[in-house]
Amino acid sequence: GERPTVTERRTYRFGPLERHGFLGSIRAGQAGLVVTAVLTGLVMLGSAPTPSSAAAALALLMVALVIATLPVGGRTLEQWLPVVLGWLTRRLTGSYRYRSSAPTAGMRLTGSRVLPASEASLPRALARARVWEVPCGRRRLGAVAERDGRLLTSVLACRVPSFSLLDSETQERNLSHWGSVMAACADTPVRRIQWLERTTPAEGDQLARWLHAERDPSIPARGAPIIDSYLELIDHTARVSQEHEVLIAVQVDAARVRGRGRDAAAMALVEETERVADGLRRTGAEIHGGLTVRHLATLVRTAFDPYIRLQLSALPDGPSERTVGPVAALEGFDHYRTDGAVHTTYWIAGWPRVEVGALFLDPLLSRCSGVRTVAVTFEPLSSDRSIREVESQVTRDQADRALRARFGQAETARQQQAYGATRRREAELAAGYGEVRFAGYITVSATDLDGLRYACAEIRRDAARARLELRAMYGQQANAFAFTLPLCRGLR
Repeated sequence: GERPTVTERRTYRFGPLERHGFLGSIRAGQAGLVVTAVLTGLVMLGSAPTPSSAAAALALLMVALVIATLPVGGRTLEQWLPVVLGWLTRRLTGSYRYRSSAPTAGMRLTGSRVLPASEASLPRALARARVWEVPCGRRRLGAVAERDGRLLTSVLACRVPSFSLLDSETQERNLSHWGSVMAACADTPVRRIQWLERTTPAEGDQLARWLHAERDPSIPARGAPIIDSYLELIDHTARVSQEHEVLIAVQVDAARVRGRGRDAAAMALVEETERVADGLRRTGAEIHGGLTVRHLATLVRTAFDPYIRLQLSALPDGPSERTVGPVAALEGFDHYRTDGAVHTTYWIAGWPRVEVGALFLDPLLSRCSGVRTVAVTFEPLSSDRSIREVESQVTRDQADRALRARFGQAETARQQQAYGATRRREAELAAGYGEVRFAGYITVSATDLDGLRYACAEIRRDAARARLELRAMYGQQANAFAFTLPLCRGLR
């Protein structure tokens, strides 16, 4: 009989991070630093042509070369310079510390209405963000407005079936539908799309209430070995069990909308959000709907302090817009403390460079016992822009190769892989595929620094299993934390 055919599963491979400057792989900062050192040395020799001046000029040039080329933690010293200077500036000016003005602003009583005295107070990274209400049929949709209303972002709450339990054909079909959603957003008012998968502490008090309700009245609530054993088990379960949430943020640019004004941008946001929701349903996702202003306030509040979620669940309407931000925040060089939580944000600096299947992110997304948020921001690119960029990249690669050949430099495996990725990209664009620009970030949260170190070690281990390269956003933790909020940030 005939042997059954085996369907070949589709695999994926990500190219290395593109590193190119105005002259091959030399960045403008590197060239400027070396040229400045050379000019300074020439001035020193011209003013005093002595052996000591020549030695000082040579030493200055060597220091400039070391700063421009020596890698430390994945960056050169020249790249670290603006990060460290910015961090030191914030430390000296006190802007690394934030205190909310909400507690002392009070409330305003007018007749029978109680109103906040002023707008919500937010940390520096979110100071210009505002929450608007947008009409959406019979209900009101919440939207985050930035840049004086030019950028509007809505958030969809989703429920996604376990991807690992689907058969390979369904997995590839769902991924194909997701690609269609991204491709359909090119040349539209949609500027960016972001998906977030976050874990939040589970509400373990339900088990404790059940235990006290069902126990034998003759057994004391505390002190009995059997009761204490159950309470210890419940406490451990509440610490390790997490609830998963999937969110999709859709951002429109008012400059791309035909009409002008706030109403036109709001209408475009609603239309594009509904179109994205329809596309997501074809991927098998269950769309619960767009978040309202109250839901957005709860989302941001629990992002700053995930452990306050149980207290907020007792409020019938959730937190108000006035109390959306933390009461206090303190930015460290490698962490960010907000109210009762402390966070560390990582950048996904490297994606798998070997052939991987559709489940390559499963070790990161499904095997986490801590509190964390994984966020990936996508920017759909128009075909014209993609073609121009890839043609420019091909020209830069050819010039880089010619320059290396002239100086007798050998090509590394990484450079050869980058050249091959550019050629594949050019071929795929010629075949009619769409293109997106994306960046990923992970924020890990805990109640204290010891717990944060343990959770970060677990995340780095899971990321390594997924073949991801993580880099902590040293000196930029406050801004990087905002990259894992549903604001479609993280791309220049």
